[in-house]
Amino acid sequence: MILKPSHIIIHNSDTKDSGTVSWGAIRKYHKGLGWNDIGYHFGIEDINGHPEILMGRLPNIYGAHCRQQGMNRKSIGICVVGCFDTKQPSDVIWDTLVSLTKWLVYIYDINVTNVCGHRKYATHKTCPGRMFDMGRLRADILCK
Repeated sequence: MILKPSHIIIHNSDTKDSGTVSWGAIRKYHKGLGWNDIGYHFGIEDINGHPEILMGRLPNIYGAHCRQQGMNRKSIGICVVGCFDTKQPSDVIWDTLVSLTKWLVYIYDINVTNVCGHRKYATHKTCPGRMFDMGRLRADILCK
């Protein structure tokens, strides 16, 4: 059980957002790996033109999204559905991520410098994508 997370780890699904709920497919894939649930605590997806914040694991349950440096036990995992190696998230998805992350930073009193992309810990990955600007995300959390 996470008593007080110190980090928020941002991920992307590295799949094309189909405009319908892909969250269930991600949950099914993770459970197929033998996990008891989806690995992330939250997801953000464009569902038929509207951004949705989706629930994964409850925030008080350890994640299964970033095993490096023991981050599953000390972080909240957010997965943005989409592939951001060649394009940036849409403005509406970005704003939804900023709002969710800002709320989590406030609720758990997390230093905004501890809002990180998965690639910081899994250095062989680009997650949440080459076009995903973590510096901009941190700045927007502080400013918006």
